Amino acid sequence: MATDIADSPAPRRAWFADHLANERTHLAYVRTAIALFTFGISLNTFSTFIIEHQTVRKVPPSLVAGWRVGLGMVLFGIALALWSAWRFEQVTRDIEHGTYRPSRVAMLCLSLVVLILGAAAVIWLLWK
Repeated sequence: MATDIADSPAPRRAWFADHLANERTHLAYVRTAIALFTFGISLNTFSTFIIEHQTVRKVPPSLVAGWRVGLGMVLFGIALALWSAWRFEQVTRDIEHGTYRPSRVAMLCLSLVVLILGAAAVIWLLWK
């Protein structure tokens, strides 16, 4: 009696490995989103503290505007978490149907957003 190739151990291990890799990627995005949330909240809280406890010495406007950067980080973390959940579901479905293809556009867009945010951070640090 011939065995079906889908029932053999090698394709089954590859199938599990694909799903586990997808889950690890999703969890990496979730950890990054959590880091953005916590750092953004910390930056926002610290900036608010500085504004409320100004003494005779005037605080630089760039430090006062830090709450905006903190809020932006939290919003970016939310967007990243949402995109990660959507991407995880899409990749899971593609793996199940055997139609998965890597998305160069998604990776290039994400890299471009990170590059733009990094450039904005450098400009902000030099400006203050």
